[in-house]
Formats: sequence, C-alpha cells, structure tokens
Amino acid sequence: MDQTNAVYGTGATTEVNGNLVNDAPLTLYNDVHFKPVHTCESWAIFPRLLPELRLRVWQLFLQRHRMIELDILADDDQDNDSHSGYYSDLNHLGNIISGRSYSVTIKGRGYAASLSPLLRVNGEARHAALEFYRIRLPFPRQNAEQMLYLNPEHDVLYVRPKKHYGCRPPRAVTVLVDFLHDVKAYDPKNQGVLHLALSREYQMDFLECHFHDSPDPLIPAMLHPTAALSFASVLRRLRSVFCVIGFRGHLRGTSELGVYYHFAQTFPLCRRGSPTGAFDWFESDPRLGVHLDLRDVALGKNPCPLILAWAQLEKAFGVERTSTSTDDKDVFNFYICPTMFWQAPWQSRAAAQRPPEGSREELAEHLRYEAKAWDHARDFFSYHLHMGQLIPRHGILIDAEMFEQMERAHSTAVGMWLFRAGAFDKVKDIRRFCFDLSAVRPGLLLFEC
Repeated sequence: MDQTNAVYGTGATTEVNGNLVNDAPLTLYNDVHFKPVHTCESWAIFPRLLPELRLRVWQLFLQRHRMIELDILADDDQDNDSHSGYYSDLNHLGNIISGRSYSVTIKGRGYAASLSPLLRVNGEARHAALEFYRIRLPFPRQNAEQMLYLNPEHDVLYVRPKKHYGCRPPRAVTVLVDFLHDVKAYDPKNQGVLHLALSREYQMDFLECHFHDSPDPLIPAMLHPTAALSFASVLRRLRSVFCVIGFRGHLRGTSELGVYYHFAQTFPLCRRGSPTGAFDWFESDPRLGVHLDLRDVALGKNPCPLILAWAQLEKAFGVERTSTSTDDKDVFNFYICPTMFWQAPWQSRAAAQRPPEGSREELAEHLRYEAKAWDHARDFFSYHLHMGQLIPRHGILIDAEMFEQMERAHSTAVGMWLFRAGAFDKVKDIRRFCFDLSAVRPGLLLFEC
C-alpha cells in the first residue's frame, strides 16, 4: 500500500449532526508494528567490514516473508493435450517443463515487482540476492525474458485465475497444476512452492466442487500423467495452504437485523496495491480486544467444506499426512484466512479524481465511509427496534472503556487472520456462517504498508 497523506484514523472524534466522526490522522496497527527506525543514508565503514559480516547484512535484509499476488491466464489458442511440447521439453536445469500456453501477471506493478533492490546495489549484494532467490521462473509466452524471483521458504504465492471474456479456456485448476509444476521445474532443489494462497475463484473451481454437481472434483486421471505425479509431489511438500475468504459484509460495523450490534475493530482489512509486499507472521494475533470481536464472526461462506475438500483432494492424489513428525519442514497447516474485502465508494467521483488503488488516501476514504455507515446503522436500529434508545458507538458486545482503549492502541490492521483447520471443529454456529470463535486465538499476517 503506497504511503500517501490521509486524514482519517482511529483516535480523536468530532460531533457532526449528533454523530461522532473520526478525524485523527490515519494510524494503523501496521504503523505501530513496523514503526520506522533511525536510518542513515550511508555508512562509511561498511565496505571495510569483513565479507562475512557484509553478507550477513544482505541476508538479513532479504529474509522477509512476501505475499506475491499472481494472475494466471490460460491462452485458448492451443490444444495442450495434442501439443508436441506438452510435458516433453526440458529447461536449462534438465527438468521437464509443462509447455502450457499461459501467461502470468502481477497486477499494476509489471514484472520488476518481484525484484529485490539488492540486485542493483553492487556485485556482492546482487550475488547474495540471486543466491537467496534461487527460483528464477521465466514469465511465459510474450514476456519470457522477464524473471519471477522466488524463495519458497519465505514467499507465499497468492494465485488467482484470469479468463478471456467470451471464450472458454481450459479449466482453471489444470492451468494452476501446470504453473506449480513449472515453479518446481525451475527450482534447483526440486521443491517448488511451499506456501500457497488460494483465491475465492480457485476455491470454487476445485474445492467447493466436492459439494456441488459441477465441475467434477480434480483427480489424477484429468491431468497429463507427468502433471499428476508432479502435483502429488507438490501437495506432499507444501507446508501451508491459505484459503482466503471474506467476511459477510464489506464493513466492520454489524448492520443485520436480529444480531449483536457491534463494530469489530480488529477484523483485518485486505491489502490493496503492493502485490508483492512483505509481511510479518504472528502465530497469535497480538492486538488488544481480538477475543471480544471473535465472539461474533460472520463469514462469507462456511469454511468447513473447504477443509474437508482439501483432505479429499490429498487422498485422491495419494498424499498421507502424519502428525508424528518433529521436523518443522514436514509440518503442514491448512489455514482459513478471513480478511475484509473493501473498496472505497466512487460512484459519484470521476476516475481522474480517485486516489490510487491501494493508497493510504483510498483507505482513508473507505474508513470515513465505514464510520458514517456505522452511525447511520445505529440511528436506524435505535429508532426502529429499540424504541429510541440509542445504540452506543461501541455497540453492545464491548463496553465503552475497552472500545476506546482499542482505538488508542490502533487496532485497525491490514492483513488476514489465520485459523487452523481444527478451529472450526467445535465452535458455536450462532447463525448461518456466523461463528463464536472467542475460544480460539487466530494467527495474523500483518502486511507492511
């Protein structure tokens, strides 16, 4: 998310038409956590350090988690099954590549988005970066001269399918299988992707299909024999899968009839912009008041079928998980990852007047709109359902003192929660796709924005 000035935050308030509107500078929990440290533009003695120390400095700079958002587009001008190069050509490492006709793009940032600045500092830094990003995947087809630089231990690939309008390209999941094979084929260690995030579209294509008539669940017989074996190997090596799902609405203030009236400050907001940005991974969300907001979590879908479908997918490809391993490299986790998909309301503004997508200004616009919508919802429900008794700004799940403490602690965050698969085994389903998760402390991916 680009750093631009904003005028909205979660601190001071002013009264407008009887409602409290927040007008403090925008400060997120991300800002508190990633607070700037004192830096200097140059360090004269750095070149005189021992080479081992300089290398360690470069490595510390590189060892950050990144979530890289990739759009995968299948080209429909080629029948891959009859193509002579399909799973027959070799790359420079001597490994078979898929030969699939597809394109990979990084939204809005071009192909340099995955490049480390160390590639352009000096020869020593460039060597350290190339050693770290050992996978150098050529962007297919027209952009083959460009490289996607990856470190599978640190990078999460967040994949989304794209389609040609007006045509019927191959099924999205078969193209994903070929892409995952190619990542492994360009890995000198033959590991490939270790951390995979699935968009809603991929979830619908090959996970939710287990519970609908169409399309059919993915099985080895649907794939090229080499692709099926490769996909089974990828599944076995995966350390984590993130199923990214949305909350039921696009605002953190509850506005449904017959529910708790509540503004959930700690519901994480999705990242917009910065499609290759870094993040910190918390095993437990450290923010104040998380357990209170977790008492009423309305999701856009029931996550339980996704968990079962992944287990069925692994079974179909002969993958067996054991819980006895003590090696972290062998531990696999399947995560349900709620995040608030938001978009600032631009219906009345010309495109030229809109702030850049993913900018702080855009987020500030959304938060102002969200605050006003919460005030309007409170007014409506107070008048129609509570005989004129005002629903307070803090709602009815959290008392005023705690709500204000959470505001002062800047609980609003750009990120996503991480619920392990077992988190939904015994939770209370309050109503349709709404859960009391207060007994579970989720992890948190917190984006640097």
